[in-house]
Amino acid sequence: MDGPAAHCFVKEKIFADRRLDKRLVTTFDLLARHPAGSLPRGLSSRTDLIGGYRLFNNPKVSSHAIIAAHRRKTLARLAGFRGRVLLIHDTTTLDFSGLNVDGLGPVGNGNGRGLYAHHSLLVAPESRQVLGLMNQIIHQGAALPEGGESRAQTRQRNNRSSQLWKRGVKDLPDLPAGVECTDVSDRGSDVTEYMSYEIAAGRPFIVRSQHNRRCVDETGGGDIEKLHTYLCGLAPAGKYRLTVGAEKGGTRSALMAVSFAKVQVLPPCQPRGDHGEDPLPVWGVRVWELPRPDGPGAQGPLLEWILLTNRPVPTMEAARGVAEDYACRWMVEDFHKAQKTGCGVEALQMTTRHGLDNAITLLSVLAVHVLMLRCLARDPQMRDAPARAHEDPLKVKLAARASRHADWKRMTVWEYYIAVARLGGYMLNPHKRPPGWIILWRGYMRLEDMCHGARLQVERCV
Repeated sequence: MDGPAAHCFVKEKIFADRRLDKRLVTTFDLLARHPAGSLPRGLSSRTDLIGGYRLFNNPKVSSHAIIAAHRRKTLARLAGFRGRVLLIHDTTTLDFSGLNVDGLGPVGNGNGRGLYAHHSLLVAPESRQVLGLMNQIIHQGAALPEGGESRAQTRQRNNRSSQLWKRGVKDLPDLPAGVECTDVSDRGSDVTEYMSYEIAAGRPFIVRSQHNRRCVDETGGGDIEKLHTYLCGLAPAGKYRLTVGAEKGGTRSALMAVSFAKVQVLPPCQPRGDHGEDPLPVWGVRVWELPRPDGPGAQGPLLEWILLTNRPVPTMEAARGVAEDYACRWMVEDFHKAQKTGCGVEALQMTTRHGLDNAITLLSVLAVHVLMLRCLARDPQMRDAPARAHEDPLKVKLAARASRHADWKRMTVWEYYIAVARLGGYMLNPHKRPPGWIILWRGYMRLEDMCHGARLQVERCV
């Protein structure tokens, strides 16, 4: 195992059959060369295509085994790592309305058919590196009865989508010693059941608040107030600069203000999920952008986040750390874009739910591989390393020739990264943001086609 699969899966047994393990590695490496499009494009030969379909539909193969093998590789990558990591959780919709497959549920407004995929992406906040996909839950939405259902009926239902946040962290293995992990999630996770479980399990979390809940001060004896109203009434504790993307391209510097307070969030009067009646002791952090000199509507709306966390926030620096950790949540959105646009997960044409789940999971791991390529080039510690030590030498040779590099053996990771991006249409500009994964992947696909032509020429000459 020396291809892309070596960076995403362990070498030990994945399934109970050595032939299936070999076929998984072969299929993954072939799809890594041509991830965009359908399976027949990535698995171009008839033998590889039939082998891939048999792999996905084999009863010995399961999406749980695939994600478990990738998780073990991720944990092995953390060996010797010391520092903080973020586990970013989010749910995305996979629309398969065109497939006639049993086991699909309603998605969107209920008119479409598909699945929900809940992901837990592990990243390093300081370097913005994607470390791996720790968990994936493929969920079938429930078809509600006519006239809807009561809150009590929703609470008793075992396939509630609100349970995904709790399930996403409940069965995860412990991280190696010396690794500090914080669960980060968006407004969909503002669920009492999830935060109650996190506090009971002793897992640090950051949740963007969606509901204006009832709360009291940290003593618990004050007047009951609304959470958002209370936090918005606090004076700023400090200010700092945050670099964010601009709507017309490039980046801009936003002046952010921060306020924070320790509160106790009261659970809803009518239980919604599996939680107790005790208040939840959390810290509320409000981060908002101050008005710009050129007016609030010049470059889009002003930013504002209201965050809940069980991490201690006694100082302005701690509150800023919570805000900056939450700002890393956009990385899971990039992962979903790589999963759908880059790897074409919604273009799958499987005929069984079992095969569909397996194909979704394998392409999800492939999306992690796509993001790792970009993160590798942006890593300050890796950008000056020789590219041929981390990539196929043939690709480095062709990229160096396309970019008119003097010596391909001395081509750095960053130079290779820019050369591939230029093949995808990127125009090098000092005032422009570094190329994103989409334009990088376009160049990578073009480079792979060049490599395929070079290999065919050598085979023909032989």
